[in-house]
Amino acid sequence: MNSDVQERRHQTLDLLDKTRHETRSVLSRLDPERVVHADERAWRVRDVVGHLGVWNGEAAHSLEAYATGSEYYCIPWAEYYDYNGRAADERRAWPMPRVWAEYEKSHDQLKLMVETMPAENWDGVMLYPWRERGTVEGLIRTMMNHERIDHCDILLKTTSA
Repeated sequence: MNSDVQERRHQTLDLLDKTRHETRSVLSRLDPERVVHADERAWRVRDVVGHLGVWNGEAAHSLEAYATGSEYYCIPWAEYYDYNGRAADERRAWPMPRVWAEYEKSHDQLKLMVETMPAENWDGVMLYPWRERGTVEGLIRTMMNHERIDHCDILLKTTSA
């Protein structure tokens, strides 16, 4: 395997591990019923964990499809917010251990897909679950930035204020 691809794969796996650790650390110490997004849906901590689990699973599906020569997406861009709402609503009644289990499983799936992605696919352009295109690394960076910056960092700021 090309040593450059091998090094970037290692960095991508490291980013996945660090993000999972940070998310566990931040979100597991918060009351799962605490409302953290005061919009019309009033998302709680549990809804954020569920949201992350759903989207990481969708990203894993896209990676799996790409690795086998096909494409996968779950929504047209125009339905992004509706999809998020439906996914959160579906998980609202789940016990918190089930929500965390889905999150953990989806991270495991992402990690497996990064570990097993054929080297010749590493720099190719793939379809992301929300119908944008980019590389394997780009997908993981986008997903982990979303998890860390759009959710964990914001929740840390709002819960410590």
